[in-house]
Formats: sequence, C-alpha cells, structure tokens
Amino acid sequence: MRICRIGVVLIYVLSYVSLMAQQSKGVDLSQRLKVGDAFAPPPSVRLMRGTDSKIDWKALEDKVVLFDLFETSCGACIQIMPHLQELEKKHGDIFKVFIVTPEDKQTITDFFKKNKYLKEHQVNLSVIYSDSYLRKLFPYKSIPQAILLYKGKVQAITSSGFIDSDNILRLHGEGEIKLPLKDDFGKGNLTTAVDRGKNGVKPSVIFSGYQDGVDYQPWRFELDSVTGLYKSSLYNSSMYGALLSLSSKAKMLDPLFFPRMDRVVWKVGDSTRYENFDKVVDVWLVDHAVSYERYDRNARPDSLQARIIMDDFERLYGVRAYVGKRRMPCLVFKQVQIVPYDRVGTEVMTYKGTTALSIFLDYGGKFPPVIDEIKKDGKIQLEPYATLEELNRQLVAHGIKGYIEEREIEALVIEEVD
Repeated sequence: MRICRIGVVLIYVLSYVSLMAQQSKGVDLSQRLKVGDAFAPPPSVRLMRGTDSKIDWKALEDKVVLFDLFETSCGACIQIMPHLQELEKKHGDIFKVFIVTPEDKQTITDFFKKNKYLKEHQVNLSVIYSDSYLRKLFPYKSIPQAILLYKGKVQAITSSGFIDSDNILRLHGEGEIKLPLKDDFGKGNLTTAVDRGKNGVKPSVIFSGYQDGVDYQPWRFELDSVTGLYKSSLYNSSMYGALLSLSSKAKMLDPLFFPRMDRVVWKVGDSTRYENFDKVVDVWLVDHAVSYERYDRNARPDSLQARIIMDDFERLYGVRAYVGKRRMPCLVFKQVQIVPYDRVGTEVMTYKGTTALSIFLDYGGKFPPVIDEIKKDGKIQLEPYATLEELNRQLVAHGIKGYIEEREIEALVIEEVD
C-alpha cells in the first residue's frame, strides 16, 4: 500500500524536470573527462543484451561510439532508446551504441522483460551494467546524458536530443564536432571579469539566452559574496517556467494552483517561444532558454523582488504574466451519501484527504482540473482506475463523488505587450 501525502505530492509535482537520477552532493570530479580528452577504455565491462559478447575497443576507434547513460527510473532515457537503435541500424558501419548503467544485471533483466514500450519497439541495444568506471569519468546529476567518442577521444558530452544522423555523419566525416555541453556541475555567471574588476559589479540587470555548459538553476535570491550585492538569478529556463515561478513567488497564485497547460491562457503570437511542447527539452532550450541576473544594493522580501523582476521581463522582453479567469470543464468533488465498495484487488493507494487527491489527479492530467468543494481530511483508499465511473465507484465509499461541470477557475495569463 502506498500513502500519498500532500507535502510529498507537492515536492514531486513542482519539480520542473523530467525524471532525474540524482547523485550525492559530494561527488568526486577529480577523474572527470572533458571534451577533447583521451579516453582510456575500462579494463573490463559487464555486458548484456545486444549482439556483442565482448568489446573490441581498438576496432571501435574508427566508429563513432555513443555511451547513453541510463537508469531504469529515467523516463526520457527509455523514450529515446528506439531512436538510438534506429540510428545504430542505419549507420551500423560507423556508429555503435552502448547503454551504460550502474544498476545490476537482475534489475536490468527484469526491467527489459516488463517494459511494454521497449518490448513493442523490440529494443535490443548492448548494455554495460554494474558500471562504476564510466560513471567516474562522466559524472552526472541528471540523465539522459550522451557521450560521443571518436578516434580515442571524447568528442561531446551532451544531451541525447542531439544524437541524430546529421551529427553522427558530421563527426565521422570531419573528425570533430561542437555540440552543446551538458555539465550538471556548471554554474551560471553572466558577468565578465571586467564587470568584476576594479570598480566591481554595479546594481544592474543582465538578460541572456542559453548558457552552454551551465546546469539549469531555478530562481535564487541571495547575497553575493563576491560583489556584496543582493543577487537574483536564473539560468537555462523556459520563459514560461521563469514567469510561472515568479508568479508563485510573488504570491499571485493560489498555493495549490497546478500549472497544467489547460490552465494557461496564451495571448502571444507564438507560444512555442515560451515553452517546449514537444518534450525534447535539451534541443529546444538551446534556441529558447532565458538566463537572468539582477544585482541590488538592498535586500527585499522575495514576493516584492519577484514582482520587480516581472517588471524587468515586461520592460525588456515585452511579456508579462498575471492571474486571470478561464471557463472550462472541471471535476468537482461534492459530498454524497456513502455507498460501500468491495475491493477487488490488493494494490491500493492511500491519500491524506481530498486536497492531496486533487493535486494528484491534476498532476496525472487524465481528468479536467479539480475543484474540491469538500476539503475532507482523513484517509482515502483507492485501487487503480481508468475512468471517472471507476473512480467514483470507489469515492462514494468515502462520501465523495466527482462531477464534470463548467466552472470559471483561476488561470495564468501569458501576454505579449507593446
């Protein structure tokens, strides 16, 4: 039985990332390789799946080799595997893929046996399992992460979205390639050495786009120890993500507002400039990411600072965010007479009240936005369900029922201004 507490749900829901494999903060970077470094193959590897019983590293020097770093919890890693297999099949004479994971053989065996998506696409790439050697050379905090080797050297440390036919052929034909660098330990800094010179950084606002080799950083308000000024910063975010977070920090939004796209009103010429709707985040960000720094002499409450930064976005980018209303179908929780329900299975999830259940349903996106008119505490136990009818059959056992009704609800408006 799983218990869904509202705090846990909020932390999970508001993480602005796809599934991530986290590494400890005390990671050892002393053995890390960089682009251009020579690659020394591991003395031995544990290899499974694919068609190889062993790896001839010498023979692979004339091929472009991809290490696709993977863990079974990474949904984006799973999604890209059929694409990588197609590339290997298409360019087999010059391209070889290895899935690399620190997980053990039994875990990987069970994973491929059970994953319907990979079975459907008949994915059978070579897997290096129980790896620690390559993890030390190419440490990460988030995956997917792609390492390209050619002629015994590291040619790229990038995101999987950049692995395509054109880049494979370019690297093999020209002997080198420049791709956006993925560095989960890279820190953002929009000021230059001149800015930080004799006169120091002055109160200012700096806007920029994608920062190569810099990890995504959400909004941070802090005293900068170098300049002695109060620094507000964000790096490699979508414009929508930046404005959404500012709206929350400015306390414009209800704390339980879930940022699903049907609760966003776009008053812009092209919404794809502001948010990635195709889910190939790494590629989209290179052209559309925003980075920002602001330096102030005086500290302000976060809510006030967020509103000031929103004014910067309107003044310099010509875009603003505010709370409006939208009339749309909603799933409305109402109190009804209790009707007993007999469970048919053993898999049960327990929610700590209707608020937690509302957030969970909003996150899933299977139903319209939830309006909780009950605000009921206490355990709500539910078996898996696919339809509203199946959900309601269980909810009535707790005196709750969901109705689809047209309602006017809070929405976030993203608007371009002259």
